[in-house]
Amino acid sequence: MLALDSNNKYRRNTVRKVRKLILVLAFTASVLPIHAQALGLGDITVNSALNQKLDARIDVLSAIPEDAEVLIIRLASAEAFANAGMDRPQVLNSLKFKTGVDAGTVYIAVTSPKPVREPSLNLLLDVDWPKGHLIRQYSILLEPPVAMQKRTAQQAASGSNRPAMYDE
Repeated sequence: MLALDSNNKYRRNTVRKVRKLILVLAFTASVLPIHAQALGLGDITVNSALNQKLDARIDVLSAIPEDAEVLIIRLASAEAFANAGMDRPQVLNSLKFKTGVDAGTVYIAVTSPKPVREPSLNLLLDVDWPKGHLIRQYSILLEPPVAMQKRTAQQAASGSNRPAMYDE
């Protein structure tokens, strides 16, 4: 009987401790900032054609202008490409990534110092900031300049000024 009472006391004490722990955790979670410290990346907008220097832009979602100063953007590692089952062609190594702010919108400019001769590029973008890390895949399809000029002329005639956007 004595062993039974001591077992019940132990269980009751354990249950009380677990309840207190749950309450403390719930309270702590409720006083933490509500907004998640997550950034997102939008679609890529390509403003160049095949055999031209790459000129593309990716809007950073859920970012404030001050975030542009702390973002670290780079091409993902060879290991990340391998884990994603993707090739990492040499042409990707020359890409440059730079953050900017336009009308309060943070964006990443993706450029190349030389004309891109490949009609399609698949890349993994690696983004670090003080409160997180993100890797995102993008597929870029580069049209020949003539096709791009025709599409731009058609967009102007239809009143649409949206550039081509490609994303995966």
